Amino acid sequence: MNGFWLQLDVDVLDASVMPAVDSPDPGGLLPNQLRELLLALAPYAVGASITVFDPDLDPTGLYASRLTELITDGLGELGTRVTRHRAAG
Repeated sequence: MNGFWLQLDVDVLDASVMPAVDSPDPGGLLPNQLRELLLALAPYAVGASITVFDPDLDPTGLYASRLTELITDGLGELGTRVTRHRAAG
């Protein structure tokens, strides 16, 4: 099987748009930038994991909702272009 694993640490987003992470830093990606990156990479990935989001820092659920939408959009085509090879037998 060809492809790669996609690891998304949510703190790659700029702190101004995603403060609900353990170590928010300025200078990260904006949501549209991350969405475009995920749209380009996800079809060739065999799987993905998302980490670093801290729900304790999101008492209203606003950032979780935004993140869910971003991930759903960006990873919607996950694995659709992965080439699977049959074992010779």
